[in-house]
Amino acid sequence: MEDGTSIEISLYERDFTAWAEAQAEALRRRGTGRDLLDYDNLAEEIEDVAKHVARTCRSYLDVIIEHLLKLQFAPSAQDERGWKASVKVARRDLSRELTPTLRARLPDELAELFEDRLEILEAYRTLADADIVRAELPVGYSWEQLTDPDWWPPRTRNGEA
Repeated sequence: MEDGTSIEISLYERDFTAWAEAQAEALRRRGTGRDLLDYDNLAEEIEDVAKHVARTCRSYLDVIIEHLLKLQFAPSAQDERGWKASVKVARRDLSRELTPTLRARLPDELAELFEDRLEILEAYRTLADADIVRAELPVGYSWEQLTDPDWWPPRTRNGEA
């Protein structure tokens, strides 16, 4: 361990989210005396970068959940190819953006993300019956299902497989 720089570069390359959070905390602790740097705002900006990456990953999950729900439960399968293509792209992009920190945190948010998507689809009457969806998927899709590039839900029309 020659100096702190090599450790931080390594963390930066391995897990941007963890690096950004650690950098923000380090900037807050250092801000003493007369500095030209605005440490608090700099720390906020660095945290905002980490938050942006997390929002981006949540957005990809929203697309994946919504289109898997449509593939499984929409009354008409006429847009199936488009929904599958959208899921494939969102899964790929999610895998590119995920950091180890987000991979550990986001699975805890899946139930909320699932219910939000379901409420939107229900409000726009996109699915035949949201109660059927809730009965068949009481906890939504799992992290493994959402991120597995080869997993697809079974087609269900009006609650019948």
